[in-house]
Amino acid sequence: MKSIKIILSAFVFFAMVSISYAQEATVAKISDKKETPAEKTERYIKQLELKADQADQVRKLSEKYNGLIANAKTPQEKKTLKTEVEIELKKILTEDQYNKYYALKTADQNPQSAQPIQPRRPTPANN
Repeated sequence: MKSIKIILSAFVFFAMVSISYAQEATVAKISDKKETPAEKTERYIKQLELKADQADQVRKLSEKYNGLIANAKTPQEKKTLKTEVEIELKKILTEDQYNKYYALKTADQNPQSAQPIQPRRPTPANN
């Protein structure tokens, strides 16, 4: 009788753990939703605090190039199109806005670099 209770308790425990893990995995999938190019453009517009005319120009630029970049056949073609976008953005944005945009873009591409680096504590010297 004791062994049945132990087995039943273990089964219930593992069932609860697996259910909670499944719920966490579902939440993680929902929160890892990838941002569409249009959503990213709108986020940048808000973060850069663009004027209405600048925002319209950036939206048009985004619409023009997003499809072209997505359909690029070679990495070189993609790189060329992205360079064209950067040149056009420099014409639309002020220098400060462009620098802020570049920092945001870099942080999006490499999230680990966006987090502040914790200074290391010095280790005591061995005597």
